[in-house]
Parts: sequence; C-alpha cells; structure tokens
Amino acid sequence: MSDSIYRALQGLSRRETILCKQGGRLPKHIEIKLYIGYLTLILAAILVAFVWQISQLETYKYTSLILLLMGYFGIVAHPALLFILKKDEIKSHFKNPFNLIYVNALNTQRFDQKYVDFLSTRNIHHLELVLLEIQAQKHLFEQKTALLVGSIERIGFAPGILALLISLDKLSEIELDWVLSIAYVIPIIYFFGAFSRLLASKVSRHISILELAIQRKKAACTTTD
Repeated sequence: MSDSIYRALQGLSRRETILCKQGGRLPKHIEIKLYIGYLTLILAAILVAFVWQISQLETYKYTSLILLLMGYFGIVAHPALLFILKKDEIKSHFKNPFNLIYVNALNTQRFDQKYVDFLSTRNIHHLELVLLEIQAQKHLFEQKTALLVGSIERIGFAPGILALLISLDKLSEIELDWVLSIAYVIPIIYFFGAFSRLLASKVSRHISILELAIQRKKAACTTTD
C-alpha cells in the first residue's frame, strides 16, 4: 500500500529536521532564532500600529515605528552579524570552499540510503502513484505561493525600506497611509515566500529520492527478466 511510502517520507522529513539542528555550529540554532526575532519585531510593530489607529496616541505611533525600524535593521545587518558569529567557520571554508557541501552530502547520504533501500522494496505502481501525487501537490503549492508573493522575492526588502524612509521624512505628521502600509506588509510577504521556497526545496529532494527508488526497481525488474 502507498501508506507505508508516505510514512517513510514523513520519517525522512523528521530526520532532516533533526540533522539540520545537529549540524548547526551556532548555539541552539541561533540563526533561525535571529530570523524569528526579526519577524517578531515586525509583527509587534503591526499590532502596535493597529492600537495606534484605534487610540490615535502618539506614543503607540513612535513605538510601532521603532519596532519596525529595529526589524528592518536586523534584516539588513543579518549577514554582518552572521559573519561575526561564524568567523571561525567561514575562515575554514575559505581554505576549502567545497568542504561544507561534501560534509553535508555525506551526512544526509547516511540516512537517505536507508530510505532509498526501503522504498525500493515497495510496489513500483504505488511508488509511481505517490510520485505523481507529490509532484502535483508541489506544483499546486508553488502556484499558490507565486500568486500571493508575486515578485516580492526577487526585489527583496528594498520597496519596504524605501516606503519607510519616505514616511519618516516628516515624522510628526506620519499617518498610516498606503505608503507606510507597504513598509509593514512587505517583510511578512517576503518571509512567507522564503519559507515556502524552503518547503518546496525539501519536497524536491523527496521527489528525487522517489525517482531513484523507481529507477532501482525498474533496473531490478529488467535484470530479473
């Protein structure tokens, strides 16, 4: 049955998550926590902005703008911060740039092999059906993401930063108009798009593993015949 194939893929996904956490050299997977921190600042800025619109108090306006500025500053400064935190690791990669790729490939191969071997024992028609369904779901997911995110992923945070700078031109007279709204909305859309791309990339790997298992199965059937 196809159920065992889906369970195997779910188990593979969990193991990938565990490997990712174990592979990070920064304490407690701090890189992801930094991104969560930036997103939290921006979400808090949006929430305070709603309070500002309801109460019309200047205190909430300045608080919201400060939180938004901190979120944008964190996003822009993130590469520099990571460079400082990972300076020793980066130095070693300069000496052997491909080392990280090969080490990661070796680590993932160790448990990918087990799943490929298991999937190769499944019925080939079930494997092909699961592959078809996953490919269809991935395509549908990417289409929905593209409709929502559009070209924001390509242009990045620049429009949001520009909108914020334009709004800050006259700080005391700032109102929550469409220009400032862009500054609030773009980071949320961008983070959603980036997360969606990571999920799509993960599914692409699982599709490749299924295709390899199907190729093995077909090769075994040909040899038997």
